[in-house]
Amino acid sequence: MAKNLKFSHEEGQTPIEDLSGLLLPIRTMAELNDAEAKNNAKAYAQYLVFMPALEKLNLLAVQSLCGIHREMFGEVWSWAGELRKGGVKNIGCVSVQIGSEFHKLMAEERRWEEEKRPVLEIVARIHHRLVWIHPFENGNGRWARLVANIYLRQRALSLLEWPKDIKFIRENFRPQYLTALKKADHGDFEALIELHRDYSN
Repeated sequence: MAKNLKFSHEEGQTPIEDLSGLLLPIRTMAELNDAEAKNNAKAYAQYLVFMPALEKLNLLAVQSLCGIHREMFGEVWSWAGELRKGGVKNIGCVSVQIGSEFHKLMAEERRWEEEKRPVLEIVARIHHRLVWIHPFENGNGRWARLVANIYLRQRALSLLEWPKDIKFIRENFRPQYLTALKKADHGDFEALIELHRDYSN
């Protein structure tokens, strides 16, 4: 395996510094992106198309959240679905608080629903909190976006169609997305809610 290679990363992405968990003979960033995209597509189909017993899934429970990440990345990384034990540069709560933060989010989601907040606001808040917790070594943004769509699918609502074109993501979407997340870090969710509205199917 390519244990000693250093992969480049873009702003907002968690740097990949330890490749010892790779399950495939990956040599380049392009190969890694392709392998992860194929694994992600299978997970999207499972949760958003085939939807086995989706109505019974306790979405924000720790076991469910870890299982979704495992489905998304388990063919590529050995640590898929395992909560990180260390810190991540400039992002994420302290690792020992990940479990308690998940439980806190579950309680807050129930409160938001009881308050009858707009669903896109609830989805944006869930999305932001999952990214903020940053529970896994990598893949947190893609995982949070899938969780947001599962939340919508469970309620038979329109899904979020996030952009797929690499050039558009790099030049347009990513800067908007990162800015919206940073504003949400300080309690201003308007930009993130608007971004969800823009990509609502």
